[in-house]
Amino acid sequence: MTDKPRIAVLGMAHDHLWGNLKDLCAAKDAELVGGADPSPDLRRLFCESSGCSKTFEDFEELLEAEKPDAVFGFSAPSQHADIVEMCAERGVHVMVEKPMAATLAQADRMLTAARSSGIRLMVNWPTAWQPKFATALRLVREERLGRLWQITWRGGHGGPEELGCSPEFCRFLFDRELNGSGAFTDYGGYGASLCLLFLSGSPNSVMAMAGRLVKTHLAVEDNGILLMRYPQALCRLEMTWSEAVPMKSAHDLVLYGTEGTLAVGEEIRLFTRQHPDGEAIVADPPPRASANATRHFVRCIVDGLEPEGLTSPDLSRAAQEIVEAGLRSATSGVEISLPLEDHLFRPC
Repeated sequence: MTDKPRIAVLGMAHDHLWGNLKDLCAAKDAELVGGADPSPDLRRLFCESSGCSKTFEDFEELLEAEKPDAVFGFSAPSQHADIVEMCAERGVHVMVEKPMAATLAQADRMLTAARSSGIRLMVNWPTAWQPKFATALRLVREERLGRLWQITWRGGHGGPEELGCSPEFCRFLFDRELNGSGAFTDYGGYGASLCLLFLSGSPNSVMAMAGRLVKTHLAVEDNGILLMRYPQALCRLEMTWSEAVPMKSAHDLVLYGTEGTLAVGEEIRLFTRQHPDGEAIVADPPPRASANATRHFVRCIVDGLEPEGLTSPDLSRAAQEIVEAGLRSATSGVEISLPLEDHLFRPC
């Protein structure tokens, strides 16, 4: 492979594609070579957005015709495992958009394919490129908060349709088989991955509730709550698609430590005994080499590095396990222990 990897797009239904495609087109160290999706409307939008006219209806046809070094996967989460497996057979690196998959079994298929073939597999969580979270992680590692003992987080909005998501995006978001569930999967992984990052590992158990509280016309849940129990910490995650006023009240990540509390929202504020009213923290500038998903993915490919932090496939697999355990708890009404060992003996 050259120092300028040839990258293609497989799947265009996820609306997060278009911002990432803009970054890819602007990158001087990568080349966009084509895109594939069954939808002619999405292929047309791809051409208009990128200036690239090479499009295909079939994923494998693109892989055979263009022989890319790497791909962006922006399909429904349930298709991610198929994309990784067909790319792994050809030695093609893969970045998929969050969540990693629709099920834990699919996430394991992805890890197995990537590890057996030696390709790089990266999961793009948009939170990975927000300097406020990287700054908060630095403060935690510097022990500015002491020992973490609780994390709270809320994610969501008024609903995908109300937010202006495309019909193709909504189609899989509202389908349990394609997405894994509704708001619980859409936003649960964001919070779970942050807890995994800040607490350096998985919880011992989870408990959850979910329901259609407002959008009763949907076939999936519009709200959920997930509790995570660590040996010396608790986490509370809230997921919603039904806020009357999106993002109100605040969706801050709040980290509670023995020496201080850190609120990570529109601003970063550290509350300590020395600064009981809070001390404003300026966010660290992002490293140039990893300022966005495209840059980090290309760097991993060219330099032979494993995706790190929130983009790590192992961390994303752990987040998938937490979400799946939460869904089991929500349907059974009981606390679910981790790891979920029984899934190893189920068909994928």
